[in-house]
Amino acid sequence: MILLTPRPSRAPSRAARHWGACPALAARGAAGQALTVALVLLLTGVGLIGLWVTYALRAAYEREAQSRIQAEARLAARQLADAIVAGAALPAAMAADELPATLTAAGLYDRAGQRQALISRNDPSGEASLPERLDLAELDREASVFADDRCLAAAPLRSAAGERLGALRLVARHRGARLSTAVTRLAYELPLWLSVAAAGLWLMRALFAPGRRFRLERNARAAPVEFVMAGYQEVIDRLQSAGRELERLRSDAETRAVAQAQFSDRLIASIPDALVVVAADGAVGLANLAAQSLFGRPPGVDYRVFFADAPDLMDMVAASLTDQARRRKAEMEATLAGHRRTLDASVSPIPGASSVLCLVTNITELAALRATTRAKETLDGIGELAAGIAHEFKNSLAAIDGYARLLAQDAPRSAAAPALRAETRRLTQVVTEFLAFTRPMRIAFAPVSLAETAAEVASALRDLAAQRGVTLRIAQDLPTVAGDAALLRQALENLLRNAIESIPESAPTKRVALRAETSLTETTLMVEDSGGGLPPEVAGNLFVPFFTTKKQGHGLGLALVRKIVVSHNGRIEACNLPGGGAQFRVSLPLQAPSATRGFQP
Repeated sequence: MILLTPRPSRAPSRAARHWGACPALAARGAAGQALTVALVLLLTGVGLIGLWVTYALRAAYEREAQSRIQAEARLAARQLADAIVAGAALPAAMAADELPATLTAAGLYDRAGQRQALISRNDPSGEASLPERLDLAELDREASVFADDRCLAAAPLRSAAGERLGALRLVARHRGARLSTAVTRLAYELPLWLSVAAAGLWLMRALFAPGRRFRLERNARAAPVEFVMAGYQEVIDRLQSAGRELERLRSDAETRAVAQAQFSDRLIASIPDALVVVAADGAVGLANLAAQSLFGRPPGVDYRVFFADAPDLMDMVAASLTDQARRRKAEMEATLAGHRRTLDASVSPIPGASSVLCLVTNITELAALRATTRAKETLDGIGELAAGIAHEFKNSLAAIDGYARLLAQDAPRSAAAPALRAETRRLTQVVTEFLAFTRPMRIAFAPVSLAETAAEVASALRDLAAQRGVTLRIAQDLPTVAGDAALLRQALENLLRNAIESIPESAPTKRVALRAETSLTETTLMVEDSGGGLPPEVAGNLFVPFFTTKKQGHGLGLALVRKIVVSHNGRIEACNLPGGGAQFRVSLPLQAPSATRGFQP
């Protein structure tokens, strides 16, 4: 009988005997090791995230500090520039210790770009940023740039009249970010180094343990360690993704802000009308190129200085700043740069601010065209009636002249007949000129040399000028225009004769000049005299028929000149010169129109 007995099993291993001896201790040891690993990984993650947040905040604070120091430098540059323009010289008015705390060096340059003064507060590197000489193009540049650890600010110096006086350059030291202190480093770096030390000790203990026990423990820890590592990696990935998204949003916001600012600048610069923004304190904060060209002054000055040549507009701005009401005035008269200008202005308050917006349109040419149209309409109505009356007058004067001849034959010794005939001839001349004025002009345009025409007129008026002691100066570079030579000669003769006769006998200087300014499309003839100028009551009626201030005049000379100029598609205006005397400006096109056109007054 054969007995089958089970084969004794293999003796348990040392590790099995070790863990099997006390299962509770074995489970507790595995849990402790897993907790240690989790704690080390947690401390490491907290340390890394803290360092990342610290350096991100430090970079943001650094950018904010740079922006703040640029704004402070720009403001200090403007304040110092205003103080210098007001009359205080930089070397005499300010010592190095009196500079604002953010500034370390300052340089003052004259209008030629040469450095005149240098003030420094123990900052040799800041002095090196201020060259001995500037280019002329940099004198008018207002900017603030950041280089290395310093901010360079620039401000132009201009007088109240807009004249260039020089430039001011400032250097401001950047203090740098101070966010990463020793306490912050200790709070975020200490957990990191503790976790690294704990991980090193645990690794060394695991490496020097028996090989079999090390493999068993590694197998027991594999699952929790991989789980913790996977969760930690997921957190890191999410934080990095959030950081990249925040950086992208910040970059997009900055790009949109810059694009909107550039679009606003281009939009304001492209407006053909003058646009001016006046702040609550009266300073002109914004003025586009059209406004600076029209009023001849840059922004940054008080509105009373900016609108000094337009008192009506200055009063509108003052009233709107007080009651925040909208105002508009059409056909406002102002003398800008020595020329009479007609403006259409509106002043409106800006919602949500105490500032006002001024929009000014130069309608000088439009006003002149309206005046010409009104004159044409007025003369058109009286032209036919006046022509009929003048014809009847001429017939009656011819009859009176015939009776005067008979009277001279009957009474040859009588003085009444010659006087009657002389007065009849004078009235006949007036009627003839009036008929010529009311008669429609049909001009056959042809090239006319204004130099030759002016020479002929000067020769004809030489005796009159010599008799009154007037010096007649005719420019030699007068251009050639399209028009009627006889009519243009008559217009020039009337203007020059009027200028000679307007100079009183008691004038210290007796001079009449004719010169021209030519552009691509037209030429402007300027007849200037050294007389007493045009009184206000005379300036408004210069070109009205039969208006005259002369004892022997009949008031048709300037009216006829205006008709000739308008018939040539030109315009005429008169103004007083700053140094005394009057100026008549006649603008004529250089090219003939496409078709011959007549003028019916």
